[in-house]
Amino acid sequence: MKVVEAVSIGMELDPWMGLEALSGYSGMSVRSLRAYLADPEHPLPCYRMKEPHVIQGKDGRRRAVSGKILVRRSDFDKWMAAFRHVPDVDKIVNDVLADMRITSSGGKQRTP
Repeated sequence: MKVVEAVSIGMELDPWMGLEALSGYSGMSVRSLRAYLADPEHPLPCYRMKEPHVIQGKDGRRRAVSGKILVRRSDFDKWMAAFRHVPDVDKIVNDVLADMRITSSGGKQRTP
């Protein structure tokens, strides 16, 4: 019988994501994300490498990086929260009750 003494799961809590990774996380297309980056009223916050930079990877190779767009997951989550839609439950209940009153009184029923 094998006994597991410990389990370790590693995950960066607030990663930087490129648009492809953000697309997978959010379920939105890269094209839609690019459009939201340019939205004049509520742009998606991002970090953009404008000037070419030379970086050295873990494998020792040097690479030129420019134009990369990165979005922090926490920034995306905050931005997305502004689009949250919460239905007005009181209005829905009052509309249903009003329809029930009209129907039970024999009056003309409202059409949606």
